Amino acid sequence: MSPPNFPRHPSQPPDPASPAGSGGCSPSCLESQTDALWQYLRRIESGLDQIDARIDRLYIALGGGTVLLAAIGLGSAFIVRGG
Repeated sequence: MSPPNFPRHPSQPPDPASPAGSGGCSPSCLESQTDALWQYLRRIESGLDQIDARIDRLYIALGGGTVLLAAIGLGSAFIVRGG
């Protein structure tokens, strides 16, 4: 799985001379903060998807190992009984 490619938005501090003043945030500022939050959530989701894929492969490997051990045990039981 390839890493996610998110658009980069330059981060700038709010302009104190804006109509919202130094305590508030302009609508464009709020939009950039919302975009940053969504980008962060997408990165977390992508990381969780990668972890989930690795866990699935681990389960497949453990299942294959269990089947292999059962086959070895069954084969050795036939050898012991036949010999």
